[in-house]
Amino acid sequence: MIKKTIISSVMFISLFLFCSLSSSVYSQETGSLLEVTPIVENYAFNVVKPMLDSYSKKDKLSQLLKVSEIMTDSKLGLQINAIEPSQFIIYDKLETLKLGFLYTFNLSSEQKQILKNWRAKFMRLNPADVFFAPSASDIIETKAAFGCSHYARSFIAVVKALNLVSHPEDIRYAITSKSDNYNQALAEGDKDMTINGHQFVIVRIAGRWIGLNTSKSEWTQLPDNFIPDSVFPPQNISVQFASYPEVTFLFRKIGKDFNDDCNDSSLTSLMNIYRSGDENNPDFKWEKYTHKSR
Repeated sequence: MIKKTIISSVMFISLFLFCSLSSSVYSQETGSLLEVTPIVENYAFNVVKPMLDSYSKKDKLSQLLKVSEIMTDSKLGLQINAIEPSQFIIYDKLETLKLGFLYTFNLSSEQKQILKNWRAKFMRLNPADVFFAPSASDIIETKAAFGCSHYARSFIAVVKALNLVSHPEDIRYAITSKSDNYNQALAEGDKDMTINGHQFVIVRIAGRWIGLNTSKSEWTQLPDNFIPDSVFPPQNISVQFASYPEVTFLFRKIGKDFNDDCNDSSLTSLMNIYRSGDENNPDFKWEKYTHKSR
């Protein structure tokens, strides 16, 4: 089912930076992936808040961008213990995705323990689910973020902990697919094709929605008429970020509020969302994306 391009494809997701059972398996075990736990609170108040308090810019957007900057920082951020997927995911002779642990001798003892825990907790059904299954608390605890979903979930949890957004519906987890990948999969009718994409956060400030790329600490203004609850098939709504000038992303699912994790905690669930907007539906529901000049 999973093609040999999965590692590079999922690496693309993590740069933008992304089984037969649905993500409800993880949701039932862990609760919301955006939950504020004592681990999240400890990081929010002991690491992030002191930096925010000393930051000169106090407007909402600047504060949120500062949170993202802190969380992607090489010393204060969430990737200190990050492990390259190529170190633990390989293919066998039948091109089946498996756990390989080829280069674990290069890992620290802490990284090895993290990998051991991840294997038991997130990679039972599909090794690639480690890109999508960890909660905000899991990522903040391990400081091993390597994907856009990891950063977006952790960002929302920290923002909730610090009460930086007054209304729950004003900050939401957003799932988008890469337009050219979606078009190709749609044209070929290929439900097994891995579609690349990007997870980030949208925030409403002064009545306007912005896309906040939590992997890169950047933002983009969404159209004046943008309404999160209008994201459903078949019409595409696109978004672009300065860091990826040649890439157009298509909104596929947006949380209802800052507690809604969109149920994208497995590769299968995410691919279903990219095709239909529903984690349980593998059918193509969106029309072909055609760029419209302004």
